[in-house]
Amino acid sequence: MDNFDICVIGGGPAGYVAALKSALNGMKVAIIEKDKLGGTCLNRGCIPTKVLYSKAKFLSSLKSGVSGFHINKYNYNYEDIINYKDEVVSTLVGGVGKLLKARNVNVFNGNAFIISAPVKKNNIAAVIKIKENNDNSEIEIAASNIIIATGSSPAMIPAFHIDHAHIITSDEILNIKSVPEDIAIIGAGVIGCEFANIFNEFNSKVIMLELLPSILSTEDKEISKFTHKILTSKNIEIRTSVEVADISAGGRGAVVSLKTGENIEAEKVLVSIGRNLNTGSLGLKEIGVELDVKGKIKTDAHNETNIPGIYACGDVIDGPMLAHKASYDGVIASENIAGRKIEKNYSALPWSIYVSPPIGTVGLKEGDKGLENVKYRVGRFSYAANGMALAMEEKEGFLKVLTEEETGRIIGATGIGADMPELVAEITAIMHFNGTINDAEFTIHSHPTLSEIVPEAVLDSIGEAIHKYNPRMFKK
Repeated sequence: MDNFDICVIGGGPAGYVAALKSALNGMKVAIIEKDKLGGTCLNRGCIPTKVLYSKAKFLSSLKSGVSGFHINKYNYNYEDIINYKDEVVSTLVGGVGKLLKARNVNVFNGNAFIISAPVKKNNIAAVIKIKENNDNSEIEIAASNIIIATGSSPAMIPAFHIDHAHIITSDEILNIKSVPEDIAIIGAGVIGCEFANIFNEFNSKVIMLELLPSILSTEDKEISKFTHKILTSKNIEIRTSVEVADISAGGRGAVVSLKTGENIEAEKVLVSIGRNLNTGSLGLKEIGVELDVKGKIKTDAHNETNIPGIYACGDVIDGPMLAHKASYDGVIASENIAGRKIEKNYSALPWSIYVSPPIGTVGLKEGDKGLENVKYRVGRFSYAANGMALAMEEKEGFLKVLTEEETGRIIGATGIGADMPELVAEITAIMHFNGTINDAEFTIHSHPTLSEIVPEAVLDSIGEAIHKYNPRMFKK
């Protein structure tokens, strides 16, 4: 039986990053992946959707035109776009494999089951059974530590009768070879809005059906309303506060039945509601790993479970289901196994939504419970007042920043506009070091750039934006 310092179960953004970091820390590492390295993010999520997003954005510029250019004729081949998406995914997945090999990480393709947990006080290693994909054989390995990073999958809601052909999830929609004439999207969260934006640009007739009163309900209310306005301006039909009773294959593809009795027919129906945790077949209950009421694995600030030597990362633990958060979790676990006691901190955790224009957020936003006992100020700056935005013909959007009244510390930001996720990355760095208004103001920004919006929005929270009139500056 092979013995390892660490066995990582799951080869997605949490797992492969944990494995690579552990190898850098001098550990002997094994990683077990039942499908393809890269997990949902590289194969069925972040990367393939951004390929389609970038192509949709380019198509939008062709259709709408830009000043000084007149394009009379163009066409596209959607199957070629999907093939390019597959090339990008293959390149990145292959790159992960090469990195793991270069760092002498042992890769096993198959399903893992934890037979026994490590017993640290007696220096007894855990035993993991692997049912290998290639020949269905079973082998066992031993590891002093385990990192569980198995991620999540689209929820299979029984009443929606997902058939993976006409009624599909975010997995299948990335592989269809032609653009549907019309598509009904169930759920107007991040996934729903991103695909609505993409397929609308490719001339699908899109209708979104959302149970809650607004789209992007977890985002800042102003961002939600702004996005709603943009999507509807593109002739995307959005219905909120509607409940779906049933979905069935039929008609031209599928039929969505609402609780009101109305039926909506579409060539494709995308179900973008919820995700299930991939933890059911690992043997966690049998070895005594504690789960919370939502079924997620309980971990401490070091990402260690109640069983010493067993760690968990990514979607399977508390916190948002984000690839970069998962990778961060993997690094935290690896460092703690290596003996460096580092506690995780999600206070400066950014996230993005790729509609057109895109959304970026970090930290607290108006309406969050974390602001109940905080005195804060709000600053904002418009793209329409930025020279580079006007030069790029990207004047739509704004950045909003929250600063703590007493200390001037930046505690959150959200915005929508061209390259907004990149602007939020700067604010994230400032927040990571507990930066203040002065830190943003006295960081020199190249001109002309969109990044100049950052100090302007920050300074506006105290009424001192340079390129914006604010009556507050005259009321001191």
